[in-house]
Amino acid sequence: MSRIEFSSTRFLPYLPESCQVNPGVYGFELACWLSRELAEAGFATSYPTNEDWGWYIEYLEDEAAYLIGCGCEAAEGEGYRGTPVAWHVFIMQNVSLKQCLAGVEVPDLDVQLGNAIVAALRQEGIEPTCTE
Repeated sequence: MSRIEFSSTRFLPYLPESCQVNPGVYGFELACWLSRELAEAGFATSYPTNEDWGWYIEYLEDEAAYLIGCGCEAAEGEGYRGTPVAWHVFIMQNVSLKQCLAGVEVPDLDVQLGNAIVAALRQEGIEPTCTE
């Protein structure tokens, strides 16, 4: 799994706190933007879907499936103050038990997806940090 972190006001929510997945759980705007940016880079993803912890998009290629999660580390109401929020994006490859047992080799695209995300953020003037 790869993780990309940055701080920015770029993806603050536009709908009120009551419309968020949970209090202080933002990421829809980031997931929508990321889906468009990845499509332009040749990685067509799903539309964003929510979870208790934030939002995610999926990228599928042949036998490979990747979950790209988008979230933040914010307190309730923090997204409406106009100050930077600590965001994170993670990339996780989903390999099914059937694929593991059959020894199916699936492409390892974590690096390519991560590079495309970092490049898109840098075009926005955001300098992210990356961890494995």
